[in-house]
Amino acid sequence: MRKLLSTATLIFLSSLGAKEAVAASVYLNQDNMTVEVGSGTSPGTFNNTFNGGQTINKVIDAPSADAAEFHNQTTHIWFTASSIGGGLELIFTFDEAIDINTLHFWNYFGESFDVDNIDFTFFNNIGTQVGSLSVTPALGSSPGIFAEDIPLAAPLNVKSVNAFLTGSNGQVDFQNIGFTGEVSVIPEPLTILGAGTAIAFGTGFKRKLGKAKKNSKNNA
Repeated sequence: MRKLLSTATLIFLSSLGAKEAVAASVYLNQDNMTVEVGSGTSPGTFNNTFNGGQTINKVIDAPSADAAEFHNQTTHIWFTASSIGGGLELIFTFDEAIDINTLHFWNYFGESFDVDNIDFTFFNNIGTQVGSLSVTPALGSSPGIFAEDIPLAAPLNVKSVNAFLTGSNGQVDFQNIGFTGEVSVIPEPLTILGAGTAIAFGTGFKRKLGKAKKNSKNNA
């Protein structure tokens, strides 16, 4: 009987990590996240970024992490800060919580306009900051610009990301941003309840069994 209870407990506990074991990588772009210009953007100008009805959504339209981008006036994002140290804030919101592991960044290929630094701030699904870090991206390739894949030591269960992009000369020019990660695994309430019940039941049974043995010994 004790063996059966122990087995049941293990089954419940194993189910907590079952989804994690089969989690697949997810590439994040316009299909499963949104982007907007944040209020923390410094005074400056967007130059020709929004000409012809273009929107900031073009920053997340790369179809895959290995897609090539080609720089022109309709595909790039170009922001010029009014003073050195100023930059562009972008806010990314995911459709569901993600354990991010990689940043894909399509930088401009010329030193005079490229992005030199990105400060990331990570938030969970209730808006609590859960981490931050900075990265220094490399120059983009040319003529086809391919993403630099940058490992991110990001926290788990990230629902939104604030990115503050700067250039050493005030210029911020790039093509695209994407992320790769895994859908965060949050144990279902019933699974947690089941595991707790099994453990409690097993512990209670063990105590009763021990008491019965003790009584039997005393009566012998």
